[in-house]
Amino acid sequence: MKLDVIGKLVTLSEREAGELRDVAAADAGRSTTRRDLSLLLERGLRTKTTLALNRAEARELADLLATGAFGSNLALLQEALLSALEDSQQ
Repeated sequence: MKLDVIGKLVTLSEREAGELRDVAAADAGRSTTRRDLSLLLERGLRTKTTLALNRAEARELADLLATGAFGSNLALLQEALLSALEDSQQ
């Protein structure tokens, strides 16, 4: 699965994307953006298309990654997200 994070492409394995979706879904009651993120990841896994994340979704994904609730090493995704968010503010 590919994520378009504010113009930067990031590739995730199906396992990584599924893990992100599961954690986002489990925490969907926290915010509507997190719920939307889980639904977006679900659609991406189902359709195998590139998902374009807006700034709010990218920020929510970065916050989710910061919780450290993952078995996968998603450091590269976290780095790409932070870089894209910084670039979008300039």
